[in-house]
Amino acid sequence: MNLDSTLIPAEMPDGIFDENRPAVTVRDVLRLALPAGTTVVGGDSGLDRAVTWARLIHLDYPSFERLEAGELALAALPVQSEGPHALLAGILQTLAGRGISGLAVSGPVPPGAQALADAIGTPLLIMPANARLAEIEKSVIGLVINRRAELEQRGVQIYRRLAQQTIENRGIEAIIETLAEITGKPVAVEDRSGELELYHSPPRWSINRDELVAALRQPSAKEEWLAGQSLSSTSPPIARWPLAAPGWARFIAPIVVSGTPVAFLSIIGRDDELDEIDRVAAGRAAAVCALEIAKRQAISEAERRIRSDFLDDLFAGHFTSEAAIISRGQLLGFDPLKQYAVVIFELDTSSAYLDWISSHNEQYTTQLRQAFGRGLTEEVARVNPGVLLRINTESAAALYPLDFEGGMAAVREQVEQIRSRVTARLDGVTVSAALGRLYPRVLDAPRAYREAEQALIIAMRLFGPNRTTAFDDLGIYRLLFHLHGTPELASFYEETLQKVLDHDERHGSELVPTLKAFFATHGNLSKTAERLYLHRNTVSYRLQRIEEITGLSLDDEDDRFQLQLALKLKDIA
Repeated sequence: MNLDSTLIPAEMPDGIFDENRPAVTVRDVLRLALPAGTTVVGGDSGLDRAVTWARLIHLDYPSFERLEAGELALAALPVQSEGPHALLAGILQTLAGRGISGLAVSGPVPPGAQALADAIGTPLLIMPANARLAEIEKSVIGLVINRRAELEQRGVQIYRRLAQQTIENRGIEAIIETLAEITGKPVAVEDRSGELELYHSPPRWSINRDELVAALRQPSAKEEWLAGQSLSSTSPPIARWPLAAPGWARFIAPIVVSGTPVAFLSIIGRDDELDEIDRVAAGRAAAVCALEIAKRQAISEAERRIRSDFLDDLFAGHFTSEAAIISRGQLLGFDPLKQYAVVIFELDTSSAYLDWISSHNEQYTTQLRQAFGRGLTEEVARVNPGVLLRINTESAAALYPLDFEGGMAAVREQVEQIRSRVTARLDGVTVSAALGRLYPRVLDAPRAYREAEQALIIAMRLFGPNRTTAFDDLGIYRLLFHLHGTPELASFYEETLQKVLDHDERHGSELVPTLKAFFATHGNLSKTAERLYLHRNTVSYRLQRIEEITGLSLDDEDDRFQLQLALKLKDIA
């Protein structure tokens, strides 16, 4: 991967990076804190290493143990020593292994010191013999502390400028654009899976998106890095990672919301151009982005609750006038000039398998419900943003605006599209949907809602899950459903089909399936026999037994109707 052709500034103003380098380096210490006359013996390649502290040490291993990575070690070499070259070599090797930024010594330096320092890339600085190491230690520490204060002040300035974008409701896009302007470097935001969501580069940069995507791709590294990290939205961890393009790197910080990383923000640049201000800026920008996302989520949740309360009141019939509906609904996007259909979506969790999963794995159930709600919200917004949606745990109700050109047919087609797409996102679990009838007044929404509920229940019993059903599809079942559970209907069923069912259960006969086939073939004995793979005489005998058991005649129109009605009742029992 070579980004040189796509990430090269069009022009590089003089000193553009100098003002953004408040971190203390070995070079800074040499210039600002070490005594006059100090020289660099070797290890020049490490002069731009950051110095985090200074520590005066003695040339013994217990003293070495106190050193930490990034510290500048100060020591006095002995005036006379056996094997001075071997002594210095051992010191440099040991200290380099601890990750120090450099070694500043006073005293005689043996021949070959430059080669040693160059070989391990650790700066070796020689101070005058009369250097007061304790005072130099204080001077270096003071320099580090002052620069940290400057860096913190600069970080506060960056945070305030970025936070202004969210105060003005300009969104994450404006935050990213402002960050790129502040740092003078490209900025990228990836989702948790590593997909590039946003990026912005200053005018002096030219970025090819495909090259950038390939260079940033490190999804597994992110998970490994965050494992064990303390995830704070206001103070996220920050790492410096090389890119897939040689010579390029980035500062990366997670955007943390409610303890969970939802995205990653990166500031991109050449290895020798990324500095501490970029590191601080990445962390502050990630914190502001987290604030923006949390704010959006809070607004979305408030809107969801207001919308849910409105639809709950509407479907429950709590409004007494259309004016009251319009007054509350218009704040949510309700258009009084449109007609609305009522739709119910429901997660199909009635199977024995899902019942078992629900009872044994609460986490699975929670994840399934969340995926249902998230999928439905996204698919509804994609198909028709004008839908008002209320989501409960395993079901949802919607007020669906009618397209006057397509009518209810268009609504049904879109609902089926939404239902099937949500089902495809649920890894084997299905979704059903139902529509109530269309009414001219929005005050009739409670009636349409009840019809959608009935259509959902009846369709589940008649046809099973994973389909879209309209109340108008149900024919006579709409009437029977209202009578379901009444004493009169129960008595009627007992006197007709129940007797035949009891006979089938006691004798293992198949009179009820024969009766259904008889009506399905419009009373044609030959066709009934063909459908059941039986002899015509067998069918005739079975029909005769049904007449004997029920006391009804299949030749009588009213008796036939009673038996047909009883079969319909069986379907919704």
